Amino acid sequence: MTIELAAPPAINPTAEEAYWREAFRSEPYYRSDLTYEDYGPAYRVGYTGPVRRNGEFEQLEGELKSDFESVRGKSRLRWEEAREATRAAWKRVTHSEPGH
Repeated sequence: MTIELAAPPAINPTAEEAYWREAFRSEPYYRSDLTYEDYGPAYRVGYTGPVRRNGEFEQLEGELKSDFESVRGKSRLRWEEAREATRAAWKRVTHSEPGH
């Protein structure tokens, strides 16, 4: 039996960055006391994750958390808060949510 792995999605990081920079305030997890600079690292981990890692978000969450922790910079988010932003960006590039 041969298992075929899905090809990673092709992403345009510039387009994803621009999308999230405009859309982040409309997301249900958005907090008005935070800026894009707080959310940006979580989005980057989310939209680049499917290219760098093979699997589903839930299977890879520990690795994605580590990725976020290593690139978070001055973000004020902890993983528990960044998780939903990361998941939203992941879903957008993998089209695993209706409407994206």
